[in-house]
Amino acid sequence: MRTNIRIRNTFIMALVGLGLGGLLGNVGHANADEYTTNSASTGTMLHAWNWSFNTLKEHMHDIHEAGYTSVQTSPINQVKVGNVGSKTLDNWYWLYQPTDYTIGSYYLGSEDQFIAMCAEAKKQHVAVIVDAVLNHTTSDYTAISPTIREIPDWTHGNQEISNWNDRYDVTQNALMGLWDWNTQNPAVQSYLKHFLNRVLADGASGFRYDAAKHIELPSDYGFGSNFWPRITANKAKFQYGEILQDNITDEAAYAQYMSETASKYGNTLEEALRYRYVGVDKLLNYQAAISPDKLVTWVESHDTYANDEQTSTWMNDSDIKLGWALIAARNQTVPLFFDRPVGGGNDIRFPGYSNMGDVGSSLYKDKVIVAINKFHNLMQGKSEYLSNPNGDTRIMRIQRGNAGEVYANVSDNGIDINVQTQLADGTYRNQADGDYFTVDAGILTGHVKGREVVVLEAVSPRH
Repeated sequence: MRTNIRIRNTFIMALVGLGLGGLLGNVGHANADEYTTNSASTGTMLHAWNWSFNTLKEHMHDIHEAGYTSVQTSPINQVKVGNVGSKTLDNWYWLYQPTDYTIGSYYLGSEDQFIAMCAEAKKQHVAVIVDAVLNHTTSDYTAISPTIREIPDWTHGNQEISNWNDRYDVTQNALMGLWDWNTQNPAVQSYLKHFLNRVLADGASGFRYDAAKHIELPSDYGFGSNFWPRITANKAKFQYGEILQDNITDEAAYAQYMSETASKYGNTLEEALRYRYVGVDKLLNYQAAISPDKLVTWVESHDTYANDEQTSTWMNDSDIKLGWALIAARNQTVPLFFDRPVGGGNDIRFPGYSNMGDVGSSLYKDKVIVAINKFHNLMQGKSEYLSNPNGDTRIMRIQRGNAGEVYANVSDNGIDINVQTQLADGTYRNQADGDYFTVDAGILTGHVKGREVVVLEAVSPRH
């Protein structure tokens, strides 16, 4: 069991008064439950990309111990088996080509295994969020189950979207030739909702809705429907949609039914890491038309990593850690940690060390990531203030009232810190690597090494 140093303000003051600040490294806590939140809408989420149900079950304790409140699965229903059943990771996209909405697939496992995984997640106090593909089926019509094809008027067809600036085209025509659900059809809605209810009954806690912006809203004049009001009226504890932002999608309207992805901010963060510029002017605003507490943020997503454009695949582990600090140390949003394949990154998508169904990189439980997760959870409800110490845009400082601070130095060079702080006087240990920082007369001093994250806390965990 991992023991982490946490400091009570009153304890700090007592130790300083006795001249015993250096002994603070001996203060610890015994239970990871003290560092998780009780809601998937407030904690951090692990995207266990392509992990099988058995793999998830096997690693659920690690997920909990790493401070994640929820875990997102890949799509769990029956899908097209392509490329003669190869499970190499370049076949990941078959999971987004449904052929039926029964639980279990060739790639991830059976429904019984899904149920067992959810039971273990409940035991570990981790919420299971299922990636639900409700916009379309597979592009192979012959592979679609008779159950689907026997629903009268079940599809809009497979004519591909041609004008991405036209709302009708984007919502009523097909992504990449995938047969598009007729989401206005009440029989289709009933069929898909039955699947969602089954998923919840099997133990899941919520959903990520793939391609959500490609399904119409009630307000879409002439082709609107009650799909989203009906679909999201369920017992899920957390629901969010993949709504890649553009100039024709009404974010506020979708937010009536679900949380949403902060895709513009993800792009901005990736650019900030690439050019090593983390100015407040660039990163303060989430660039969304909805409240931050309705946003899911990320350093990268499975699309930015695994799609052919590979916009985030260049990042190394250091970039991911720094980026994670910049989103997960903040207030309100739900940060989503995408778990790459073993050996992935540095411009390599699929290194070949792991296949579909296998556990991914161990970075999700790296000590720095874990320290940030637990900081995020401990700081629930605390105000935030972002700054660049001494105007240096190579380093971001995130203050959470008088309860804690995080620093992310994206440069190769170390940076000395000498700043005013709301932290009480005393000695603070960096939860990410063990270095010490000092507060004396309201001035915080210490050294942030190049490419380092610093996590300082002055609160006790909630019991």
